[in-house]
Amino acid sequence: MLDFVTYVKPDYQVNWHHELLCKYIDDFVNKKIKRLMIFIPPQHGKSQIVSRSLPAFILGRNPKAKIVLASYSADLSSSFNRDCQRIIESEEYQEVFQDTKLNGKSSTEKGSWLKNTDIFETVGHGGFLKTTGVGGSLTGTPADYAIIDDPVKDSIEAMSPTYQVRNWNWYNDVLFTRIHNDSSILITQTRWDVRDLSGMLIQSMQDGSGEKWTVLSLPAIKTDNSNPEDPRAIGDALWPQRHSKEKLMQVRSQSIRTFESLYQQNPRPTQSGGEFYHQFRQERHT
Repeated sequence: MLDFVTYVKPDYQVNWHHELLCKYIDDFVNKKIKRLMIFIPPQHGKSQIVSRSLPAFILGRNPKAKIVLASYSADLSSSFNRDCQRIIESEEYQEVFQDTKLNGKSSTEKGSWLKNTDIFETVGHGGFLKTTGVGGSLTGTPADYAIIDDPVKDSIEAMSPTYQVRNWNWYNDVLFTRIHNDSSILITQTRWDVRDLSGMLIQSMQDGSGEKWTVLSLPAIKTDNSNPEDPRAIGDALWPQRHSKEKLMQVRSQSIRTFESLYQQNPRPTQSGGEFYHQFRQERHT
């Protein structure tokens, strides 16, 4: 995955955490990891890898793959769709993955193959990338791979019980109904609240009612040695070339909650205990 990213985007600035992220994604693509969560601070390069490059990489390796990608808004998801199309149609991509083509000048095969900002299909193979906003429809769309990049737009939505339930219901009632036994799901986000979508899935895993997830969580500033794959010394910034420790501490001085949630991947509860979680679980069972 890392070789692919730097090949199609030679100016991509690679830090050690991108190498680690791509190692996990390689295992995701190869089905060694079927459920993967990646928590990384904002503006640390995750969307370029996960939402722009990864679908193109999967379709290059397997033009028949069926991929759905969702983000907090349909507009953002459509922009990922367009960026992925640009990668596939580039000369660099076509030199490596000659069997993966989209409807247009690069294809000489006759037939009706979809290509728009919501979905595109691989000519002659029937694979596709379908993008939508969280809450949008996926009716009739099977998925070999499901990717969710930032299901929450901002802190207002993140802390709203209405949006929390909406995202949870969409995941279970829409996205999860589109997968099969061999499907893989990847969620990447900056954490906002203990009851954001990832938090709910982690809680379900911990109480035994949900699936098992592999979690890669990288805080903006290292605070302990709990992650053996993190080579930093305690107190070091994750990507100091782009986000210095001084800048990160300024964020902390302005809002400890924002810093702990978005940057440290350590969201703090806004309601006491697990009252809300138990309430929505009871409603679903009812």
